[in-house]
Amino acid sequence: MFQDTWRALKALRSRFRTQRERMARLEGFSANVAHELRTPLATLITGTELSLREGGLPPPAQERLGAHLEELRRLSGIVDDMLFLAQARGGQRARREPVDSLALLAREVASFHEAAIDEAGLTLRVDGDGGGDFDAPLLRRALSNLIDNAARYATPGSAIRVAIEALGRGRMRLSVLNEGAEIPPDRLPRLFDRFYRADAPRERPGEHHGLGLSIVAAIARMHGGAPFARSGPGGTRIGLTLSGARRPSAYTARRSPTAAPP
Repeated sequence: MFQDTWRALKALRSRFRTQRERMARLEGFSANVAHELRTPLATLITGTELSLREGGLPPPAQERLGAHLEELRRLSGIVDDMLFLAQARGGQRARREPVDSLALLAREVASFHEAAIDEAGLTLRVDGDGGGDFDAPLLRRALSNLIDNAARYATPGSAIRVAIEALGRGRMRLSVLNEGAEIPPDRLPRLFDRFYRADAPRERPGEHHGLGLSIVAAIARMHGGAPFARSGPGGTRIGLTLSGARRPSAYTARRSPTAAPP
């Protein structure tokens, strides 16, 4: 009995090692492809921009070039995101610096989405605060992706809520809650997979490429945390945990006096 169990464990370990090596090769291949695409894409974008600025083209040609430029920029964004994910999986860690108020950081990010939120008939509020040693640019990127995702699926007229919570032992939790259709439980674990869309029919072609939540997951891991997603009748909450928070006494006095009421 013991020998059978031992053989099964050895076989499982071997399969796991083989799978991990295969994933590493695929990751390296993706990173190499993305890196090789950056230069030609930059050349095409610059050349298209110059052609449009020179003028003298018939209106149909200008429209075609404009559409091409939009697609080239979208492809460039995908390439940059793939390179970032490859670097994160390769072990790159967050660059720590003091962040006194995560609520202030969240409001700065929300201001960039103000037009889209207003257009969708939504409101946004930030609850809670905290501080610690984090990579502020990465957290801005994660929050931007989370707010963008929430705004796309929120019920018109509802409120998006950014929650900042201290979990103790140097950990924080950032999450964005939106009211909307419930995501089936079997789809929740896949939300952070690359290029996965939980509700693809609702997307407009070319609008999003399905890497936003994968980047959120990578940023969580770079901060020693993890992503999470929950969905139910009250809405969908997606976020990430972080390590590096200060004790409450270090940031309670710095809590923004303009924070929205809970």
